[in-house]
Amino acid sequence: MTAPTGGGTVGRTSTRRAKAVRITTGVTAGVVSLALALLLTSSPEVSERFRAEDHASDAFIFAWALVALPVAGLLHTPLALARRARIGAGWALIASYWLYVVLMAAVVWQVRDFFPAPDSPGKAGGLFGGAILLVIGTPVFVVGSGGVFREAREVRSDNDSSLSPQIRDQLTAVTVLCCTFLGAVTGLISGFNFSFPHDGFPAMFLPGGLLWGALAGAALGMRAGALITNSPGSRRRMTDDAKSFTRTAASMLACCLCVSQLGWLLPGWAVALVGLAAPFVLFVVAGRCERVGRWVQLRQIEVPKEAMY
Repeated sequence: MTAPTGGGTVGRTSTRRAKAVRITTGVTAGVVSLALALLLTSSPEVSERFRAEDHASDAFIFAWALVALPVAGLLHTPLALARRARIGAGWALIASYWLYVVLMAAVVWQVRDFFPAPDSPGKAGGLFGGAILLVIGTPVFVVGSGGVFREAREVRSDNDSSLSPQIRDQLTAVTVLCCTFLGAVTGLISGFNFSFPHDGFPAMFLPGGLLWGALAGAALGMRAGALITNSPGSRRRMTDDAKSFTRTAASMLACCLCVSQLGWLLPGWAVALVGLAAPFVLFVVAGRCERVGRWVQLRQIEVPKEAMY
């Protein structure tokens, strides 16, 4: 008999230590970028401009994200060098995510008037700021965790693709999650501004708008992810998931539209009660009725978890 070498314990300890260092680095990057964003937005010209439009806090979220991405990249680079990760590919991803945040800033600022007014309960509750964090949170988390710097230990695919499987997995995961959150925000905006009839908007807002929007976004993300991935099996699975999410999103939207028409007869609070239960009743009926079940399927949004950190 041979005595245990303890290599497994040493490996697990090393992994935990590396993870703790990456978490500490990410937290440090968040604090440093927060301080830098405060300095950048505290100038009288910038602060007065955004206060005049009552979007100072919302602008600060984007400013912090745009600063946090390169700062986190700089702080994680020495750790990536130590473990011989792909630095160039990591910074290419950071640049792509930075441009994504810039694009979202331009888009969100165009639709900000669709959100509740500054003095309304929804605005006071941070609906606009929460939507911003949803649409930009995924890339900020990935960069802050150091997940953009992948170890160069995997071989290239048979077609000599310039992207390693690890980078493809991360791009796929980020694309799916960003599209899902964008869809959820779009559904919420559409529901809040629904006016046919006006008292029917609760059925289109929560949870209806959130559900059908997220499912539609997941369908788009899965379809885009199928184009990114280099694995035939993953491409086939994601294409099937995209079709399923599309059917379910369309069914959910139709259900919410039907329930919203009760607003012609019932007050808004009554529509809200019916609209709260209707999406879940639809899933129950789908589980018992084969014909409905062909259109409404309860599926999880699956992404490569190891690619996120």
